[in-house]
Amino acid sequence: MATTPSSRNPFADPTLPTFADLIGRIQADEGLPPRTRQNWTWALRAVARAVGNDPAAVPAHPEFLRKLLGQAAPASLGMSRAAWNNARSLMGKVLEWAGLASIPGHYQARFSPAWEELWAKLPPGTAISHQSSRLFHYASAQGIEPIDMNDEVIASFHEALVTESIVPDPYEIRRGAAKSWNNAAERIPGWPQTCLSVPSRKRSFSMSWADFPPTFEADVEVYLRRAAGLDLDDDHFTRAQRPATIDTRRKQLRLFATAIVKSGIAADALVDLRATLVPEVAARGLQYLFDRNAGASSVQISNLADFLPTLAARLDIPEATIARLRTMKKKLKVTQHGMTARNREALRAFDDRAAVEALLRLPQRILREMQASSRTGYREAKMIQTALAIELLLNAPVRIQNLASIRLDRHLLEVGARKARAVHLHFVADEVKNRNDLEFPLMADSVGLLDTYINEWRPLLTIGQSRFLFPGKTPDRNKGNGALSSQIKELVHDYTRLDMPAHRFRHAVGKIFLDRNPGQYEVVRQLLGHKDIKTTIAFYAGAESASAARHYAQTILGIRAGNLGVGAPHA
Repeated sequence: MATTPSSRNPFADPTLPTFADLIGRIQADEGLPPRTRQNWTWALRAVARAVGNDPAAVPAHPEFLRKLLGQAAPASLGMSRAAWNNARSLMGKVLEWAGLASIPGHYQARFSPAWEELWAKLPPGTAISHQSSRLFHYASAQGIEPIDMNDEVIASFHEALVTESIVPDPYEIRRGAAKSWNNAAERIPGWPQTCLSVPSRKRSFSMSWADFPPTFEADVEVYLRRAAGLDLDDDHFTRAQRPATIDTRRKQLRLFATAIVKSGIAADALVDLRATLVPEVAARGLQYLFDRNAGASSVQISNLADFLPTLAARLDIPEATIARLRTMKKKLKVTQHGMTARNREALRAFDDRAAVEALLRLPQRILREMQASSRTGYREAKMIQTALAIELLLNAPVRIQNLASIRLDRHLLEVGARKARAVHLHFVADEVKNRNDLEFPLMADSVGLLDTYINEWRPLLTIGQSRFLFPGKTPDRNKGNGALSSQIKELVHDYTRLDMPAHRFRHAVGKIFLDRNPGQYEVVRQLLGHKDIKTTIAFYAGAESASAARHYAQTILGIRAGNLGVGAPHA
């Protein structure tokens, strides 16, 4: 096999042809029938598009392709299952024609002599050799020598892992490679002595409960039991707190106690909650957290400081102490404005009109595909189930715990006579995070999909009678939040390439509406169930700035065109 131009894949053997190379060979081979050249070229380009890569970045090696095809999203290109199967089949014929269908070895570059020498020093079949292999291939492909290994190289290695995109967790591979390199440097004679930085996701700031007096943890649990149950004799709690809130309080109190100890106060002194609320002690703990955060407060510190006066009042601590805790709270107050940077970045995808249309049309597209299919099994039923979940989130953007828990006999209300039948999705206040009653009239398309799912597809997904719209493994339980959210995320990505976990729908529908109706926050407030319109404005004021600029541009263009009115609104 002739030497071919180097692949842009950062790990591949530079002598291995890429899809781009094969396309060039196919088009240059006049011995192939024109239709064959056309079909083969289409197949290679279609596969490359479906996996989101340029043909020049796809090494034509079966091992690489097997891993890459598992991440393909052909439906996002409008490619049917039959067309995708045809493209894969033709790709196999191209590999066979090129003599690549069963080539031995790996697609990755061979070790250079220096890396081969180091590899021979590693104990075979061990974690240290397994975690080092990909780094060795990368360095060999890039012409990097072992003596030149450093943190900059390991960082570029991590970037290459992300670019190659066939590994499930680039961070862990980078971390494992750095750890193995350092282990080898300590244990193996002749290994380069550069020590690499090992990244860590662990946050082990909080001490164990066992590090404090047993009476302290016991007092914390007594308080949390009070918070969990509505005791009519307890005037300090007007309502029982949710399990998630109680779990948050437990973590906050352990973190606060840890900060107090790390500030220099002995753990043995914290015999109960009252001991942590002595103003001088509380100030030491909060100051430690403040200094640890580079001399600045944070949302986490602010929330903790905000809780302390309430805690003191519920423990009947004197008002003078509570007043001092309130002063600390004011000094550390931080108000989080708007959505997180990660969510705001994800929502930029919806500046693309095609992305919005693809998402909004997805549920009905899935329904048409499954109805056109001759198969009516579990896979098809699960696709319809996921399509319905997406349709409901677009119509009624509730939180995933509410969506997964929908009961046929509780949350779906039929309104009106048969010919004028409507269906509402309703959640009472006690079922909603912010305790707002929510009710959503479902659109006609939503009701149609709902009826089809319940009557034709849902029976294939449950054994026995179940009250839940999305039944779990047993009739008496609903599908788990995580499982349903994963279904939604995977299906949306497969068909649109959008990154849409279930919780992001609440942000997306607000942006979609406000982009077309700037300033109409009250509609979004009621849709999302926000208690205060300030919350809605804080979340979307920045997200709709691009839309406002587009509307402004339309106005300017209208004036330039001689129309003194407002230009056409952005669609």
